[in-house]
Amino acid sequence: MAAETSVTTDLQIVVFSVSDQFWGIDIASVYEIIRLEKITPIPQAPAYVEGVINIRGQVVPAVNLNVLFSAGALERTDNSRMIVVETEHNKFALIVDAVYEVRKISPDMIKPAPAAVSQNQQYLQGIILDGEKLIVLVNLNKLMSKRDMRELKDMEQLA
Repeated sequence: MAAETSVTTDLQIVVFSVSDQFWGIDIASVYEIIRLEKITPIPQAPAYVEGVINIRGQVVPAVNLNVLFSAGALERTDNSRMIVVETEHNKFALIVDAVYEVRKISPDMIKPAPAAVSQNQQYLQGIILDGEKLIVLVNLNKLMSKRDMRELKDMEQLA
């Protein structure tokens, strides 16, 4: 009888920076990565929502991760990008300081975030130990609450 082997499926993550910290998201959620687009502000939107953008005829909310992660808004540079993502709830664009690479990682590289850090941050999927570099892995489905996603959907319809 042949010995059973366990198959470990590697993940591919998009590595980007927000406030001099490395972050990662599963590439399966990434629709596209684009340069900064013209953002149309929406009155009374949450502070982290800069407004909406037009992606080939579809209105998509633009979420500033610097503001969402309480790091404050940073000056935009030529490296700033929008990562357009699709979750089970919605499609939206993440405004980030820079996108670096797509990395293949094995699941055993992901360590749980310490409880003291992750207690109120349910969007943390884990921390990737990559040599000297730490990459915080984000679970996009938990990044914003379902209420936030409903508000974003309502704003899309207003635009």
